[in-house]
Amino acid sequence: MKGPDPGMILTTVGLDGNNCTYLVAYGLVESENYSSWIWFLKHLGDDLDFTTNSNFRFITDRQKGVLPAIAKLFPCAENRFCIRHIHENMKRKWRGKEFKDCLWKCAATTTVQQFNLAMEELKKLNNDAYEWLEAICNACNLCETLNSKLVKGRDKPIIICLEFIREYIMKKLVIVQKTIDKCSGPLTLIATKTLEKIKGEAAEYRAVFCGNGKYQVTGGEGVDQCVVDITQRTCTCYKWEVTGIPC
Repeated sequence: MKGPDPGMILTTVGLDGNNCTYLVAYGLVESENYSSWIWFLKHLGDDLDFTTNSNFRFITDRQKGVLPAIAKLFPCAENRFCIRHIHENMKRKWRGKEFKDCLWKCAATTTVQQFNLAMEELKKLNNDAYEWLEAICNACNLCETLNSKLVKGRDKPIIICLEFIREYIMKKLVIVQKTIDKCSGPLTLIATKTLEKIKGEAAEYRAVFCGNGKYQVTGGEGVDQCVVDITQRTCTCYKWEVTGIPC
């Protein structure tokens, strides 16, 4: 909050079917600390039917109190860290496009082998940066996109600020509905565009049926090879699981 009333706006953001940000929950608290996150995450868990045994992932900016609060309420949840904040911290010691590209390459990988190769590239560039990143690996970023939209409401009194956020959500849902109305097929616009691109690339691959709904898919002169399970909707490159779209 930037106006007469002190405080912090806590948010939880996800992705919708069109790969756009979707605000799940928000709340205004006195400060960002352990007790505030406990209160916020407890209500979030109640709304989404999370339990202590729920297995899901939180991506955070590692701010005060959030990690111990998650560990307390959802001990089975996994923690991942926001790539934007990792890059901001990295720039304090290692600046330049080469370091940024290496960082994003590491974050974009979907298999252990790809990740290790990307990390080796960083190690060759700078061993200290490699060791620093290895200690905090894995990341992504969604909340910063939302935060940029809420700037104009953060200098208002509390009730007006909350109304600003509510109206923003209402307008966003209308925009999403208009996007849905434009879809003529079974998928969203971005998913359709992505799938069409993938279909073009798939023409260069060869699929061999292995039985039980599985296929050996080979490309790149046999170098790129994966197992695709149509029944389980999985691929050994893990992109299908991550994006929801067959690679």
